Amino acid sequence: MNRACTKKELAEISGYTYRRLYDIDRDLPKDKKLFVESEGGKCDLAVFVQRWVEYNVSRETESSNDLDAVKAKHEIVKTQKTELEVARMRGRLIDVADVKRLWGDIASTVTQNLLHVASKTAPLVRMMDSVEAIQSIIDGEIRSALEHIADTPLPDYAAEEEKASDESEEDDGEV
Repeated sequence: MNRACTKKELAEISGYTYRRLYDIDRDLPKDKKLFVESEGGKCDLAVFVQRWVEYNVSRETESSNDLDAVKAKHEIVKTQKTELEVARMRGRLIDVADVKRLWGDIASTVTQNLLHVASKTAPLVRMMDSVEAIQSIIDGEIRSALEHIADTPLPDYAAEEEKASDESEEDDGEV
């Protein structure tokens, strides 16, 4: 014989408020609803207990699966972080700010050297009529400026990083 209870009685049995139980029931699919009406508008106690247990068990396994997924994701992130740190120590990874600073210095040197070409060549070609001679002088000054740029030593901060990177590559080879 099935026992029938009101929804408030079922809430007392479960230890939840009627409102909370109503909210849970509202969000469940139709075949998993907690409140299954039977005779006289009351709900079937046996069905309620079975579905209540099923709901709680599925919620527990869901949260443990979620926790496992979070832990796995955390481990992946830690592994990626470690890989990046190792790559940085070996000199295979560099900071974007350092690269921007170094290229900014290089661009500044290029700009300065190329701007001096005009002031160096103007007095030399002032009275010349031959296009080939003027072209030769300008070409020579541009090449000189470019060679000067190539011979420019690295700034102190970049030279220290390059030296450290070379040393770590030598250490890698001594296994």
